[in-house]
Amino acid sequence: MELESIFSYSAMLWEVILLILSVTLLCCYSILREFLSNRRTQRRANAIGSELSQLPGKMAWEAEQVFGPPTEIVEGTSGRHLYIWKSLDLPRIPHGNSLLVVTLTINADGSVAETHWQQRGRD
Repeated sequence: MELESIFSYSAMLWEVILLILSVTLLCCYSILREFLSNRRTQRRANAIGSELSQLPGKMAWEAEQVFGPPTEIVEGTSGRHLYIWKSLDLPRIPHGNSLLVVTLTINADGSVAETHWQQRGRD
C-alpha cells in the first residue's frame, strides 16, 4: 500500500512540475515572439525612415529609382501629385506581416514636397 502511495504522489508531483514547466515555456515563447516582432517593426521603421528622409527636395524620378514605379498616382487640382507605393519589396527594408504604404507629395515642378509612410494590418 505504501509503495502505491509513493508512486501516486511522485506521479502527481511530475504532473505538476510538467504543467508549471509547460506554462513557463509558453509564456517565454510568447514574450520572445512579441519582442522579435517589435524589433523587426522597429528595424523596418528605421529603414523606411532613412530612405524617406533623403527624398524631400529631390525629383520624382529619383524616388521612382529608389522604390520602383508607383502603384498609384493621384493628380491634385493645384498641379501637385500624390505618388503611392504599396507592399514595397526592397532589399534594404526588412519584411513584415503588415502592408507598407509609402506616399509622396510631388510639387508641380516634379520635386518631392512631403513624404509619409504607414503600416496597415497586423505586424
